[in-house]
Amino acid sequence: MTESPEARPAEPYTVTDVGGHVPLVLDDFVGATTVSVKNDDREYRLRGSGRRDGPAVEFHEKEPASAAAETPVWKIVVQGNGNIVAEPPAS
Repeated sequence: MTESPEARPAEPYTVTDVGGHVPLVLDDFVGATTVSVKNDDREYRLRGSGRRDGPAVEFHEKEPASAAAETPVWKIVVQGNGNIVAEPPAS
């Protein structure tokens, strides 16, 4: 039996930039900033703010001038190999 695409967890995106520089530590994502993420042939720039949540950062994506109360939340973590990745919001 194979899982449907919707049931499979989304692959994490590689973080290529935070606030104009290569990220070194998770604290680079705390506060208001921009984050560039890449997965396969797609690249995105996220705007918002992050806050520490244990061994991760919750990054609340928010577009400028948006009054939306609910915002997508990305989870930013350091993988075992030292790469910093962003797990996309649950759909």
